[in-house]
Amino acid sequence: MYLYIQLAITGVSMGMLYALMAMGLILIVKAVGVLNFAHGQLFMLGSYLTFMLTHQWNLPLWGVVLCGIVVFAICGAAYMFACYWPLRNSPWKVTVIISTLGASIALEELVRIIWGSNPLTMKPIVEGTLYIGSAYLSYQYLFIILIGGGLMAFVYFLFEKSFIGKLMQATAQDRYAADLIGIPTVVAIVATYMISMCLSGTGGWLAGPLFLVSQSLSSFAQKAFAGIVLGGFGSVKGAIVGCILIGLIESFSLLITDSYKDAIVFLVLIIVLVVRPTGIFGEKIAEKA
Repeated sequence: MYLYIQLAITGVSMGMLYALMAMGLILIVKAVGVLNFAHGQLFMLGSYLTFMLTHQWNLPLWGVVLCGIVVFAICGAAYMFACYWPLRNSPWKVTVIISTLGASIALEELVRIIWGSNPLTMKPIVEGTLYIGSAYLSYQYLFIILIGGGLMAFVYFLFEKSFIGKLMQATAQDRYAADLIGIPTVVAIVATYMISMCLSGTGGWLAGPLFLVSQSLSSFAQKAFAGIVLGGFGSVKGAIVGCILIGLIESFSLLITDSYKDAIVFLVLIIVLVVRPTGIFGEKIAEKA
């Protein structure tokens, strides 16, 4: 019984990490209709940047949070102006997607030049261990669930309840019409990229103490993509549910095998897609202007 509790909490916390990345992906898809293949590298970059703030600059926790938000926002804006904005009017829509593939390689080389190729150790944000009978959990996992849930609630409030969110949704639905009625679409798109980077960067910060700070963190994007497809491409709610399911499947697959847990995750994904090709909360994504 205690083992199942441990696996469930671990699975939910891993699903939260995937969901933070998946929400950022979906927001960009909804805003500009582009699938960002460098999102895993942005997740990885967030881990390296918070390592710099924590261990190289020795900032306290509140300083890491404040500076992290600013740095993530700047990186998100720079990424948008480098990879999307110059190519937004290209007659070949695939051009922007190819630029994200190039950006993924460039980001990996950038962190290798700055921080080297060896994995770096980051101290847990919340130290300590919770014992539940014979099971034990690092407080870091519980912290991930808390922060992940808070960020998801914030994104929901921002997009569904705030005026800024309405402007961003209008830009996402029809950029040309939004321009006609005076909505600053450039600002809305930049804000979307900033929020997307903040979500992924925070995920990298939370994952760093558990998995070391290394370029392999970019592989988390595979599970985030799987969660998006499982939940239904284009649905933020579906991405969250799908990623948490992916985390739980990955965690409980340890009861069967340790070596092939990724194979079990994607086998379940294939089975679900055969039964329901649109995913759990699938919705049609309209073509963007």
